[in-house]
Amino acid sequence: MRKIIFPKFFAIESLERIRKELIVYTFIFFFLWISLFFLFPYLFPYLMFPYFILLKGEPLVFTSLEEAFFVVLRASFYLALIISLPFFLIRLWKAVSQEFFEPEKVFFRKLFFISFFLGITGLLIGYLVFVPVFLKIFLFFGRHFLANLKINYFLFFILRILLFSVFIFQIPLFFALLIKEEFVTEEFYKKRRLYFLGFFYVLSLLLAPTDFFVQLLLTGIFFLFFKIAFIIANFLK
Repeated sequence: MRKIIFPKFFAIESLERIRKELIVYTFIFFFLWISLFFLFPYLFPYLMFPYFILLKGEPLVFTSLEEAFFVVLRASFYLALIISLPFFLIRLWKAVSQEFFEPEKVFFRKLFFISFFLGITGLLIGYLVFVPVFLKIFLFFGRHFLANLKINYFLFFILRILLFSVFIFQIPLFFALLIKEEFVTEEFYKKRRLYFLGFFYVLSLLLAPTDFFVQLLLTGIFFLFFKIAFIIANFLK
């Protein structure tokens, strides 16, 4: 693949198109944010579905008069950002892709498609798997106490897990780029498989320093991601 010529990327015409897309996206984002703010009572049961299943409908609490308002305001902001960001990236790509050569366009289209697919997969896995698993783990340690959870902390605990899941599922793409550029080859990986496994455990130790079960789970996920990365690297060639 040819190298990207960055001076063309920063040409006046490109910057004008980017500025236009940023203005359009800002208006769309605020419209979506306001809409989700008023629709939040209908969306809230879906966000809290794993909680209601595990705690059989135990209500969440808030301890200050304005807390519920700011929770809805912040949660609708994050939802608007998650929903609108992929569309903004597509629009931004259309604005700057005219400065690239055809091989670069094909490469970045593949890159964006894989990243978008992995992000959606991570979001679904986070909601359907990670959220219930983490809730069961933490509620298990609190089984001797009365669960009187604040809506503020709990809702953003859910959102953090979802964002963490989206980020984690981008890791195969990073590995695939290293493999594509031949920083890591399949032969090198086969000879040093145990070293890679140890590296993945150290990485999971940094992400979850206090929970051995989560460390093993993340190590297995990283190992699986690295195997998937070889398939993605072949697709990117």
